[in-house]
Amino acid sequence: MDSAAAGTGMQPVAALLTIFALVFAAICWLRLVRVCFGQDTLLGIIAVLLPPLALLSLLPRWRQYRELLLLAAASLTCIIIATNL
Repeated sequence: MDSAAAGTGMQPVAALLTIFALVFAAICWLRLVRVCFGQDTLLGIIAVLLPPLALLSLLPRWRQYRELLLLAAASLTCIIIATNL
């Protein structure tokens, strides 16, 4: 193991996947807030406070927001893989 990761006990691949997950989640959240405020102010506030609920509200129009939902899925996948390493 690396000396940088020795203190945390985290594998370097897991650390990299965690960083990817955080970056993907941040980009997804910013896009989600923008899309939701564009539709309705209340939905925008829900996106700020409860992002999973706002994502669920976009599911009926999943073809229109496919990239946003795929970005959220990529973030979730990276963090799941990172925690299982």
